[in-house]
Amino acid sequence: MCLGAPGLVVAIDPDGATVESDGRRRRANTLLLPDLAVGEWVYVSAGTVIDRVAADEAAAIRTAIDAARQEDPDDHRA
Repeated sequence: MCLGAPGLVVAIDPDGATVESDGRRRRANTLLLPDLAVGEWVYVSAGTVIDRVAADEAAAIRTAIDAARQEDPDDHRA
């Protein structure tokens, strides 16, 4: 199962974006939102930026993901 997550756009180049989430930086495809800017919060799923999100919405999503992980102590995926 692939779980999406919010992240902060920290770099943009012709091939996509670098998005920081949970202290990790990952590449993301920007085909669906080619006009992104550094500093925007986005929702990334399966390596693709799906949508822009407000900073407070990103924090709420992150809180929900963290809570779900705590419910399953045998799930060691980060």
